[in-house]
Amino acid sequence: MIFANAVHAGGFSLQDDGKHITILENDKPVLVYNYAFVEVPEAVAQKTGPRQGYIHPLYGLDREILTDDYPDDHFHHRGVYWAWPYSAVGGRRFDLWALVGVHSEFEKWIDKRADEKCATLQVVSRWILDPTGETVVREEVSIRVHPASDLGRAIDFALRFTNVADREVTLEGTHDIDSGTGKVKGYGGFMYRIDASREPRVIATAEGVLPADDMRAKSPWADLSAPISPGGPFSGAAIFQHPGNPGYPHEGWLLRHYGTIGASWPCDRPHRMAPGEAVELKYRLYVHRGDAADGKVAEAFAEFVTWAP
Repeated sequence: MIFANAVHAGGFSLQDDGKHITILENDKPVLVYNYAFVEVPEAVAQKTGPRQGYIHPLYGLDREILTDDYPDDHFHHRGVYWAWPYSAVGGRRFDLWALVGVHSEFEKWIDKRADEKCATLQVVSRWILDPTGETVVREEVSIRVHPASDLGRAIDFALRFTNVADREVTLEGTHDIDSGTGKVKGYGGFMYRIDASREPRVIATAEGVLPADDMRAKSPWADLSAPISPGGPFSGAAIFQHPGNPGYPHEGWLLRHYGTIGASWPCDRPHRMAPGEAVELKYRLYVHRGDAADGKVAEAFAEFVTWAP
């Protein structure tokens, strides 16, 4: 079993500076959750809106930084995040993906604790329309970090989105057309952006190593790995879809070798929420040494779906 040899030792701890919470295991950093607005260079601020409520850095088991924030090719990308580019309220479009016309804003903590067995963050944020200041969605996020084994670490996410507007809210992926396939790209959802300096980057799914970019991979998981340093050992992270998610397994994935993977739900089919309605999505992020094969990603996914609450 992947996690049979996980070591508790000193356990987990939290460091909170009033803007960011760092989760550590045995004094080694695991991740940083940015719950206050993150300062970005002026060139970035001119192209995309204010960002908060995401993870960066995400660390590998050997303290290497896995994620990237505002990379040169896509300023709006941000570590591990969840967002939709083609959303609407009452027919008015807004784009939480590129942070145009809307932003997410921290409201309050429900829980933040750490002990020998796990670390847990539970937070409430609001999606606020610009420039009116209207709150349209209440976002409740639960992040639970499990002890690392010699091979990998599991981080579980439960994301709940409630329509708090007085009219319908729609979540939907992009309507852009993929030039290679002619299909609607449909990306938007739970995303992971790897550090752009790490290459070559290798993407794998349940069907094997992906030779080219794909938007319609039929897989319940996807992995993105790369060398820690030039010519060095690999490490990476995989996204596992929870079997209780609507439409499981999602058909849509954003799988790009420039350095990003994401579970594209609801892809090119809009998810509509009447006032007061909510949707919950769950994912596991599996951080591992090696590539997908060496990190035993398929085996870790099989354990996850057997255990998944």
